[in-house]
Amino acid sequence: MTTTRIGLFPQGWWKGACDALEIDVVDLPTQSMSEASPYSANIGSRLANGQTLAPLLRDDNSSFMLDNGGTGLAFLRNLEAQTDLQMLHETAGRLLCSHFVDPLTTAFQGIGWEAAWQCLQSESWLKAVWDRAQVIELQRFGVPGVVHLPMAAPNRAYDTSPIDPAKQLQQASFVGAQNTSYFSSNASVATGSLFAGTLATALRSGSPQSTFYEAYHDWYGLGLPVAQEDDQATRLQKTIAYFNAKLFFNASLCLQNRDRYVIFLKRKMGDTFHLIGRGWDTAYGLSAQAPFPSADAYFEHFRSSAVNLNFVNGNAETGLNMRHFEITAAGGFMLCQDQPELAELFDVGRECAVFRDEVELAQKIDYYLAHPDERMEIARAGQARTLSQHMFSHRLEKILQWTGLKKLPVEYSTGNLWETCRAILPEADVVLDCGANVGQTAESLRNLYPSSEIHSFEPVREAFDSLAEKCKSIKVNPIKKAVGDKNGKAVINLTHSSEAHSLLGFEAGNPCAQWTRITGQEEIDVCTLDSWCKDNDISPKRVDLIKLDVQGSELQALHGAKELLRSARLVTLEVSFVPMYKDSPLLNEIDGFMTQNGYERAAIFPSDQPHNWGDALYAKK
Repeated sequence: MTTTRIGLFPQGWWKGACDALEIDVVDLPTQSMSEASPYSANIGSRLANGQTLAPLLRDDNSSFMLDNGGTGLAFLRNLEAQTDLQMLHETAGRLLCSHFVDPLTTAFQGIGWEAAWQCLQSESWLKAVWDRAQVIELQRFGVPGVVHLPMAAPNRAYDTSPIDPAKQLQQASFVGAQNTSYFSSNASVATGSLFAGTLATALRSGSPQSTFYEAYHDWYGLGLPVAQEDDQATRLQKTIAYFNAKLFFNASLCLQNRDRYVIFLKRKMGDTFHLIGRGWDTAYGLSAQAPFPSADAYFEHFRSSAVNLNFVNGNAETGLNMRHFEITAAGGFMLCQDQPELAELFDVGRECAVFRDEVELAQKIDYYLAHPDERMEIARAGQARTLSQHMFSHRLEKILQWTGLKKLPVEYSTGNLWETCRAILPEADVVLDCGANVGQTAESLRNLYPSSEIHSFEPVREAFDSLAEKCKSIKVNPIKKAVGDKNGKAVINLTHSSEAHSLLGFEAGNPCAQWTRITGQEEIDVCTLDSWCKDNDISPKRVDLIKLDVQGSELQALHGAKELLRSARLVTLEVSFVPMYKDSPLLNEIDGFMTQNGYERAAIFPSDQPHNWGDALYAKK
């Protein structure tokens, strides 16, 4: 059905989704991380996992990596600075997609929020979050690549035969654990930490659709929101303060959304309310059955219970949990809370039933126990909806749409760009590094050619200042100019990521739109490479390597380097396969220009979005 191959970490439901869509899977191990609690994985275990995964990713040819809860976030040592860490997916040139079913503060508790925050700035990391309130708050805190992806039912064989109500063994049941110890008798909590959560809880009592972010920032002004002009340190400070203030709110949601109803029903209905899950006895002295021994027993339970109750945990403000979809996929009748996102995914009243408080909950249980035919009709409609729209294979189709994945547009080299350059060109006299940003490539070029004369071009003031500082230690000449097809002044678009600043605008709907946005403009100087070399007494014949990474303006820069292209041995540049910048050339146009000027494409290397662009290396024939 598709040539997509997904690097899959050991997660139950995504494997079934891949099988349903006939997608090839590359199994990626996480043996150095705790299977019981991957959220507790620290930097050391993620580093060990990165070292295990790195050699596998060199040859697996997967389109992207997919995990639950960020377990695919792994680290490698920066070979050029052993004290620094690099994210494995960026080093391997892969898109990482993580589906978060818990708050990100929970998912990364093992590495700390400061380190997690730095990692979350990765623009080649798609963060799919199940709760829309969490999506909005992360987006407003400036985290790139955050999208809304609801939970779903796992792909498996479900029994769709009619259920005989007379054979249903339990009147009403709930499956789920008691998850918070925040209110235990021996807990000691500072009163000041309760303030924000108490205000937000009070607001929700009258406005159930409201979120903690709205209470914290919009209603009560308890903290300053992140602003576009904030630097990373300020963003981090504001983010940490916000999520620390939210801890009590999340704990109180456990009481509001789940525990209160379990306590109420157990004391009202006694043993006729069937409770399955851990923690209820130790937290509240309530008798409960242990979790089911198998998936088959788990799904069969939803068919044997007349009324399946679903209480969302404290990790969701607006979204639906996995149980919404598991109950309905199995064919069970579901009575659940009226969550804000419920009506988007189910026809309330026809495919599930809802309650809003203890009084309505008791009334609805009595009503549906007394009306089995109506109950069965709702269960059948709910099952039809989930099986046709809410399986994890449906969610995976959405991920594939976001990533724009299809057959790889080119055959990528499995080698390394700079090692290939050195194999073709062992020594270089003059190297021109155009689009130097803060000096990432300048440093690589200096390591590649220790004795070469290297000139790095970067026009944007802030990036140039960082480049100039780095160039002092690596003995590279920084030039505060952009390169193009003519000399003069121009206005460059500044973007959320400094690596995406461009003389061109973005195409509407381009595949990078979710990761980049224009934040301002700056007037800059532009020169042609031919004129700059002439003005600086550099013979065109001395220029052996030209590197271009100028965000869609590569062809303009090449037109301004006609003299250099008569003799330059190697040209490496970023090439696009889909329109991203307005009026920017695609690979075929670049290939044609280079061929006309006596070059052939020696290799092409994958970027962090291999379906959208890559790094091409051209050698003089």
